[in-house]
Parts: sequence; structure tokens; C-alpha cells
Amino acid sequence: MTNVNGPDANTDNGQKQPSVLPAAILLGLAAVLIVVVLVKPAMPSWLKVTIAALALLVVVALLIYAAILFRDNARRGRR
Repeated sequence: MTNVNGPDANTDNGQKQPSVLPAAILLGLAAVLIVVVLVKPAMPSWLKVTIAALALLVVVALLIYAAILFRDNARRGRR
């Protein structure tokens, strides 16, 4: 069977589409950290603050990754 969209339908002008795996991993990690803080109330306050700060850093990393992907895809669209 031949592919209607060409030999490599996952590429855009010879460039591969970005992977969503790093974003999914960051999002899952942030969700786990947030749930741990919300569900496990019997922990020292310093540990709660540390886990919350890590969750915040992961969310910021996710936003930075999304901005980089958006910038790269916007550049490809202008060509």
C-alpha cells in the first residue's frame, strides 16, 4: 500500500515534527509533585515548600519548552 501523503508524511518540508514526549514528562512530573503536596499533609513544612518549589520550576520549564516550540514552528510557517 502506498502512502497518499508521500513517503514521509510526518515531515514538513523535510523537517521532522517536534516530539511531545519532553512536554508530557514535564507535565506528568508537575502533576505528581502537586498531588503529593495536596494528598500527603503529614509532612514537615520545609518538605512541602521544597516540593511546591520543584513543581513550580517544572511548570516554568514546561512553559519555556512550549515557547521554544512555538517560536520554532512560527519560523517554519513564515518560510
